[in-house]
Amino acid sequence: MIIKNDLNFKSDTPCVLALGCFDGVHLGHREVLGTAKKIAESRNLPLCVLTFEQPPRNFFSPSPVPLITSTEEKLGIFERLGVDIAVCLPLSRDILTVEAQDFVREILIKKLCAAHVVCGYDYGFGRGAKGNSALLTELCGEYGVGVTTVGEYKLDGTPVSSSLVRRTVADGDMELSAKYLGRPYSLTSIVVDGQHLARRLGFPTVNIIPEENRLLPKRGVYVTKILFDNEIWYGITNVGIRPTVNTKITCAETHIFDYHGDLYGKSITVEFLHFLREETKFPSVEAMAEQIGIDIAVAKEYVRHF
Repeated sequence: MIIKNDLNFKSDTPCVLALGCFDGVHLGHREVLGTAKKIAESRNLPLCVLTFEQPPRNFFSPSPVPLITSTEEKLGIFERLGVDIAVCLPLSRDILTVEAQDFVREILIKKLCAAHVVCGYDYGFGRGAKGNSALLTELCGEYGVGVTTVGEYKLDGTPVSSSLVRRTVADGDMELSAKYLGRPYSLTSIVVDGQHLARRLGFPTVNIIPEENRLLPKRGVYVTKILFDNEIWYGITNVGIRPTVNTKITCAETHIFDYHGDLYGKSITVEFLHFLREETKFPSVEAMAEQIGIDIAVAKEYVRHF
């Protein structure tokens, strides 16, 4: 997959172009991308996605919405879904204030050489996001470019959206978030050095610090799947500030079942499968160790039936 992060890129060939922020790349987004992929294959054209690193509203809002996926994670999902070219733009006033007509003419037609455009029913573009799918169809039609608008995607009668995914993750309902995402919610980051307290207690852990403005499950302990070096492991992960040992930094601290290697400095992915309990401040580290032992036993039983 070709990746570009600015509009200096100019396509040398016509393409089918999918438009959207795609934060989370949930089942509704996959419907848009899948529709675009089918059209691209039927016309023997590459599939290009034009997206942003963050939801455009984050540029103007003092309270930005947390990201379901990092840019790297989103691009990785695009590639697995068969995207050929991904143009992933950082938010800037220039791109967010371009007039709708200029957006279509200068970017979609001249820069990206769109032969056909696909978007969701609620797609907005141009200054103030005033452009909608109807205007997009009208403007693209002036250049002989067709537009396919994908309707609202529902699962069991519920419209799937990024805001819905954020709510389920924030509530710690990992089974429901996985249902809407089409995969478990995950965090990918580099393992950082910790206090080594858990190791001294007999439960060695690895720590990752989520990036700023990243969506986190509610504080607590989870059954998790851990992926690194093309291997799959299972464990438990505490999301929070570890109040028993008086830390202030929010992190995801993971004990990997039966793993004894050194992962410091390596990239790992933690997939959240099931919520076990709230984060707790224990009266002593001994009481904490006792509860961790219980958590591990419960989690192993869950994994055995997973």
